[in-house]
Amino acid sequence: MMSSTSERIAPAESSVPRLVRRTGLALLAVALLGAAYLIWARGEAMIVDLSTLAGRVWCF
Repeated sequence: MMSSTSERIAPAESSVPRLVRRTGLALLAVALLGAAYLIWARGEAMIVDLSTLAGRVWCF
């Protein structure tokens, strides 16, 4: 039989601090916005560049 306790579980001491979490999310958002801008600005040329690079790296 399980016994109930009145003690509350304290938040984990090793959790990521709020500032670090927000900084990480902000950097991720900047990276995603940069990628979206490159896709918008270069469009198909970027896909062609990536396929050319892949052809040089993997010689299939």
